[in-house]
Amino acid sequence: MTGRRLGAVSLALILGAGACSLPPVDLDRERPLAQRTTISAADGTKLARLFKQNRALVPLERVPRSLVVAVLAAEDRRFFDHPGYDLGSIARAAVANFAAGEVVQGASTITQQYVKNAFFRRAPRTLERKARELRIALEVEHTLSKRQILERYLNTVYFGDGAYGVRAAAETFFDHGVGRLTPAKSALLAAVIKSPAHYNPRNHPGTALARRNYILRRLAELDLIGSRRVRRARHSRLHVVERLLRVPTKQPYFVEAVKRELMADRRLGTTERERAAALWTGGLEVETTLDLELQRAAEKAVAGVLNQPGDPEAALVAIRPSSGEIVAMVGGRDWSTSQVNLALGISGGGSGRQPGSSFKPLVAATALESGITFDELYESSGGTFTLPSGEAWPVHNAEGGAGGLIRLDEALVHSVNGVYARLILQLGADQVATQARLMGVKAKLPPYPSIALGGAEVSVLDMAASYATIANGGTMIEPTTIRSVELTGGDVLRPDRRVVQGVISPGNAYLLTQVMQEVIRRGTGVAANFGRPAAGKTGTTNDYADAWFVGYTPDLVAAVWVGHPEGAIPMTSVHGIRVSGGTFPALIWRSFMASALADEPVRDFVLPEGELVTVLIDPATGLLAAPWCEGEPRQMLRQLVPTAYCPQPVPEPTPTPTPEPQQEVKNRKDVDGQAGKRNDHGGVGNDGGGGDQGSPTPEESPTPKPSPSQGAGP
Repeated sequence: MTGRRLGAVSLALILGAGACSLPPVDLDRERPLAQRTTISAADGTKLARLFKQNRALVPLERVPRSLVVAVLAAEDRRFFDHPGYDLGSIARAAVANFAAGEVVQGASTITQQYVKNAFFRRAPRTLERKARELRIALEVEHTLSKRQILERYLNTVYFGDGAYGVRAAAETFFDHGVGRLTPAKSALLAAVIKSPAHYNPRNHPGTALARRNYILRRLAELDLIGSRRVRRARHSRLHVVERLLRVPTKQPYFVEAVKRELMADRRLGTTERERAAALWTGGLEVETTLDLELQRAAEKAVAGVLNQPGDPEAALVAIRPSSGEIVAMVGGRDWSTSQVNLALGISGGGSGRQPGSSFKPLVAATALESGITFDELYESSGGTFTLPSGEAWPVHNAEGGAGGLIRLDEALVHSVNGVYARLILQLGADQVATQARLMGVKAKLPPYPSIALGGAEVSVLDMAASYATIANGGTMIEPTTIRSVELTGGDVLRPDRRVVQGVISPGNAYLLTQVMQEVIRRGTGVAANFGRPAAGKTGTTNDYADAWFVGYTPDLVAAVWVGHPEGAIPMTSVHGIRVSGGTFPALIWRSFMASALADEPVRDFVLPEGELVTVLIDPATGLLAAPWCEGEPRQMLRQLVPTAYCPQPVPEPTPTPTPEPQQEVKNRKDVDGQAGKRNDHGGVGNDGGGGDQGSPTPEESPTPKPSPSQGAGP
């Protein structure tokens, strides 16, 4: 034996002895491998993969035999025979490296390579580290079976192009699962392991092909694969796909909403850093609520209406009211040019927008819950109101308006600003803001009366959530983009959401729905009518900078916003018209809902059992009708039904003897009792709401933006 060889062998023996002298290793302290998170649509379609290391574990029984034997032939053909190290290989490598004056040959077994990947990911290559690596390899061989070690190795080894483990490698280079690997593809993956940079088949196809064919020959020599199959494999092409993008390419706006929801889930970690680690390295399998058919319908509806260069943008959110699942989301026109999710408002990286009169149903809900009925009469004219702070709040109806008494329900149908200004002053802005939060609005609402006319900024998701509460019979279910999150250990997390019953009584929710159906039938939202029972409301800001339509059926809620993302830019000439809630937003909503529900049975809104009763009411007095006064059928909450009947009419005077003084006083009281009756047939203010029926005129009045100092706004 030459001096060089003797020195190399001595070095190998010293390394082995040093390893055996090290203290035992606690394998339980092994850091978990970084694994990718996969986000999928409701039907299983992959939307995105998030990772710092692109790795997804796969059990050994699912790895094709061709890949197992190719890796063994390339990296460690004596794997099932040695105790975790191979002194012969160590000696041969030491001689070769000593002769070359540099590291030209490795001697690590598969066990040692696994230990290096799992325990020494960034440690320097020193003699002490090699000795400790060998010591841990001995412990691993003592603790785990050979199959367990091989499985862990195949899931940790790096293949280049960001792929860790055989599953990610098969997807990265061939764009399919590991189960479809052929002998040729298996040999190519085994070839890459030796030097992912040098043998990368995309960057160095020639050297990768030569290395692959060498491994195929080794498989034939070791009789691990038949020679005929090897010959066919050697003559095949590499079949490597073009480089796959690492960024989400499917529904990125929705994926960003999913990521934000996961980052807020404290079950994934008590700190933001822990939750980020779970998201990017925790190997989560996230099933989302996204319905790709509805998503395509939403995108088509937007593109079909806003189809000209320079058009404003739109955002849309669709929710299942019975579950709170967000099934479609349009957050912008092009992710590559803007990563701001317009559907999420401030939480999406942008800003909220004023909802205009689409906020009025929330004020109406507050009134109903306070005991005010839709039969109440209000003055409809605009005016200047003096707030408790002493400030003046000017309110105008669209196109002026004639004024006069009008019922509260008709004021909602025709979007009369004067009525809802008086209503919020009666209720109190704090009470309306509280009711809106209970219904699902997360934006901070200032306690200014101007919120009744949509003067506070909200998100599209806020409006969809609040209307979903009405559609769901008054039960608020916090919206979610997630159905389930499967952890690496197999545990499954379901959305941890708030569910609040009785935010609106079922009866009041039904009454509100009935009125909002009239908005679509004959009010400001007729352009949204698509031939099914549906309820909704338009909204337009004073300068035509924001236009909305929010509506629902028993099965689906959708909120649509149209505007310019860069700011409040008036839309006074788009396709030749002024954009209001009853134009483009209503048309987008109608197109989406008609497509989304095309294959669903027609369902009407169901009267809540026991909540409402139908009674005959005297329109002149608001009391129960009687044989002497003609009544109109009204649906009312049972507890609000009047207990008294309309008074009997006073008989016509007849020539009779002069009554006794006591009787005369009684008759005078009967007559006086009829005085002061309210007449609900008075003049109705014209708010120009008809202009929102497909015309360019908004239903809301021009009003200024709220000012904290004044305590009021538009």
